[in-house]
Amino acid sequence: MLSLFIAISCGIFSSFLASTKMESLGWPITIGIVSFLVVAIILNRHFGKKLTSVVNRVQEMLTESQNDAFKMINRFQSKPVGSQKIMEKNVEKKVEVGVIQALEVLDTIQPLFKWSLLAERQINTLKMQLNFQIKRFDEADKLMPGIFVLEPLTLCMKMVRQYHNNSPELDKTYKKGIKKFKYEKGILVHSLYAWILVKRKDVDRALEVLTNAKEKIDDEIIQRNWQNVANNKIHLFSNAGLGEQWYALHLDKPPKQRTGKGQMKGNPMAPKGKRRFF
Repeated sequence: MLSLFIAISCGIFSSFLASTKMESLGWPITIGIVSFLVVAIILNRHFGKKLTSVVNRVQEMLTESQNDAFKMINRFQSKPVGSQKIMEKNVEKKVEVGVIQALEVLDTIQPLFKWSLLAERQINTLKMQLNFQIKRFDEADKLMPGIFVLEPLTLCMKMVRQYHNNSPELDKTYKKGIKKFKYEKGILVHSLYAWILVKRKDVDRALEVLTNAKEKIDDEIIQRNWQNVANNKIHLFSNAGLGEQWYALHLDKPPKQRTGKGQMKGNPMAPKGKRRFF
């Protein structure tokens, strides 16, 4: 925000200074606009680099934590010692510690929020996702009002919390979500809302949601769930076919199986590429 204020101030000052030396208003206005843009670009790039540097560091920390978890899994697979259940808990703890450390680093960015208009929402989005990942739902709830919803999974995390908190905003969030995430991008959104309606025993509404989704999306899971609900086979309703994205919402437990590195790489919350701030 301060960057914008400084850029506007520089633009006004430059325009005023030019107007004292020129009779026409055209050039002073142009000079003011150019000054504003130059200062705004310079400040945004400067503070954007600082923000990006911290976020990249966080992603490296998360990747290192996951790599440590992979090593624990590989050691267990090559030479099993103890039970798999204990191993899985140790892996979860390792990832959780890494996420908590990453959140602590993200907190150090807060002094820069006043310099960047969008930085706070960008960082809050990442912090919300990480808190949700390690089931610190109270912290995730606090961050929800100030996040960007740029992907279906983030929207679905918000819907899950609204479901658990019995929020009257859930239906509105869903309707906005399917307008924003259409076709294949809406598979998780439709499937989650149908699951919620089934849990609430609102089967007619669940069938309506699945019918609308089926008409717009050619997806096997939606088709199968529509058939099960339409034929009153509610007990067969399942979103397990959505894989890691579904289990990342913490609504169902993944089936017991041999855990491998490839499966953990499929985690939708795993760091993917570098985030940039402008």
